[in-house]
Amino acid sequence: MSKTLVKRLAFPVSIIVALLVASFLIPVLNTDYDKITQYLMDENNKVTAAPPFTPEEMPPLGSDRLGRNFLFLLIAGAKFTIFAALFIAGLRMIFGFGFALLYTFLPGAFTRTLKGLGEAFQYLPLAIVVFGLLAPLEGAFQGDALPSGRYFFIQLVGIAAITIPSLGIYLGEEMKLFMKQEFVDVSKTMGASRFHLIRKHLLPQFLRQSIVLFSEQVSQALSLLIQLGIILMALGGMKIAEFAIGPFEPSNPVYFSETNEWAATISMNIQQVFTNPLLVVVPLILFSILILSINSISSTLKKALIDSDVKVKKKVKEEKTSNEPIVRSEELFTFKG
Repeated sequence: MSKTLVKRLAFPVSIIVALLVASFLIPVLNTDYDKITQYLMDENNKVTAAPPFTPEEMPPLGSDRLGRNFLFLLIAGAKFTIFAALFIAGLRMIFGFGFALLYTFLPGAFTRTLKGLGEAFQYLPLAIVVFGLLAPLEGAFQGDALPSGRYFFIQLVGIAAITIPSLGIYLGEEMKLFMKQEFVDVSKTMGASRFHLIRKHLLPQFLRQSIVLFSEQVSQALSLLIQLGIILMALGGMKIAEFAIGPFEPSNPVYFSETNEWAATISMNIQQVFTNPLLVVVPLILFSILILSINSISSTLKKALIDSDVKVKKKVKEEKTSNEPIVRSEELFTFKG
């Protein structure tokens, strides 16, 4: 790995690592980070404020509707957001790559049908599709029949599975084009098996592309989590806080999440977007910073692993062309004895 590549990756990677380290440290260093604060009092024991607190009353970002420090909640929930996106992207790549290998060796008529279905599916709003698939489990979670941890895992698998076919078809089409190369045809002529073609040709060729594609899948997973948060579906589910401050209002319930991941904080506070926009805007900013970091890593890896290889191939091709003897046009029609 070159020093230039390390320098380009250092900043975005350090942001992600810093978020993860802080996310694990907050619950250790401050065990009361999610403590509910019913009200604030002055030195005369007079109530001065009730939740949600403003940034002036509870610096630096104020609190949610339960009086919990909003900054601590976001930092503590960062690890769930980051690892969830990595897990979703990992499942997509593993099963998408396997789907692509099957797609590559299927008959042409069958693959054309799959390709048409995959292209049509790309126009569907994935957040709505995921919501429709997982909505029945929300009732089981609210009724305490489904634990939050298990619900969290099922959600990750569902979010990953919904895009595996389209990713597999995309990779499969690329593999089909690669399999038309002359050296692959030579291997087939010499009796190479499919396993040999996969091990010697497909895997080495698409390994570098898969690294870049994995980082792109992480960004897409984060984007999908934002959309799910806006339509009130959070990883791990949300519970109605019956211990909320003040009288319980069924028409305006107060939610809380066991994970406090960033999409969940959006879901919990989306109704406060006009009265207290920081509760929604700050998680969106954090999502943007994280996606920007992932995209920066993806762009750097693409330039290093893919674009540089293309340039080398072009250079080699130009050198071969330049070394060929130049035949003048008048010599083409001259007989040499």
